[in-house]
Amino acid sequence: MATAKLYLKDKNAPNVTRIICAISDGRGVLLRVSTDLSIKPKHWSVKNQKILSANSNAVELNKQLEIFRDKALTIYIEAKNKGLEVDSKYLKEQLAPTEKAKTKNVEFWEVWSGYLEIQKRTHKTASFKKYRSIENHLKKFEVLDKLPISFDSIKPNTLERLQEYMNTKGELNNKTASTYLKHLKTFLSWAVDNGYSKNTAYKKFSPIKPPETLKVILTEEDINKIKSVELGTKEYLKNTREWLLLSVNTGLRYSDYGRISQEHIKESLKGRLIEIRQRKTGGFVTLPLVGETEKIIDRILSGETHKIANQNFNKYVKELCKLAGIDEPFEVHEFKGKLSISKSVPKYELVTSHTGRRTFATNMILRGVPAETVMKYTGHKTLASFWQYINIPEEKEHDLIRVALGG
Repeated sequence: MATAKLYLKDKNAPNVTRIICAISDGRGVLLRVSTDLSIKPKHWSVKNQKILSANSNAVELNKQLEIFRDKALTIYIEAKNKGLEVDSKYLKEQLAPTEKAKTKNVEFWEVWSGYLEIQKRTHKTASFKKYRSIENHLKKFEVLDKLPISFDSIKPNTLERLQEYMNTKGELNNKTASTYLKHLKTFLSWAVDNGYSKNTAYKKFSPIKPPETLKVILTEEDINKIKSVELGTKEYLKNTREWLLLSVNTGLRYSDYGRISQEHIKESLKGRLIEIRQRKTGGFVTLPLVGETEKIIDRILSGETHKIANQNFNKYVKELCKLAGIDEPFEVHEFKGKLSISKSVPKYELVTSHTGRRTFATNMILRGVPAETVMKYTGHKTLASFWQYINIPEEKEHDLIRVALGG
């Protein structure tokens, strides 16, 4: 067990000498650091490690020494528990941070601020919010960890502690924490590439891989239930049904289908089309209007079907699906660090504004549309990410194999 001891630098000094704090693990002295206090040797008690009352300032100086010794020992123990290499220089900086240490911390946040300005110009408001959230977690972690963040101080074990903080104090699940840490590593790489940092130790850190998320889709049976359920006088649910079916039939994101207007409707030789620039990707998507989709679009343009705030939609769509009897039990898991919480919930609780889009992509594949074609509408850039996105029910997979085998 580590202990801290106070002693005189030169007990035979003719005038005054410095008081030194030594930290030992019981086998020998590990570190020495000056307290910056000096006294005459005759005013020092070796046995009690205190200044004698012969010194007129003994009471106040002994309080300072006690605080210094306890703080030095605490800093040493906490640093070792974090896996840090501790030397006298590190200990002295932590006891009384130097202007250099402060400057490095200020520099980190100044570079981060500049990086955020760049991201702000290239990201939509909703996408940019994650950077502010990362900053908030970083600053809270910095206070809790008692180590000013700088480019030099970020090591793999720093990021490990940051992830643990995000999972516990930050109350983030593994998926969100992993996403934030990947963005932080991207920033650190940018800082190295642009000459702000030479530290590449962060590359050795890999966030805890989030488990595969539950990919809920609406089956053909579910969709038919939604279409046929009697909603009585609940006009808000009838309205919600319109938007959900539009999403299922077009694969558009809420941020896109929620702003459809007459300017997005185009005429072609084979009928009308929706042509809209996707807010998230900036790319154009063009979809043919047929059958049910065309009727819903007409009701939107006439004002019969009106817009719903995303938050309200996610609330109403669960109520709609519950009334439609979409209540198949699903086991869901939430992961925070190494902790896994499992529970069973009815399917309608898992339906959101995103479900229709995933349903569209899955159904297009089941109907034989090539993946590369569907990706043009969903905005996925790689087949790997697209196949992770869709969810072909197991029984449908069996049917496809059976047909392929001639069964």
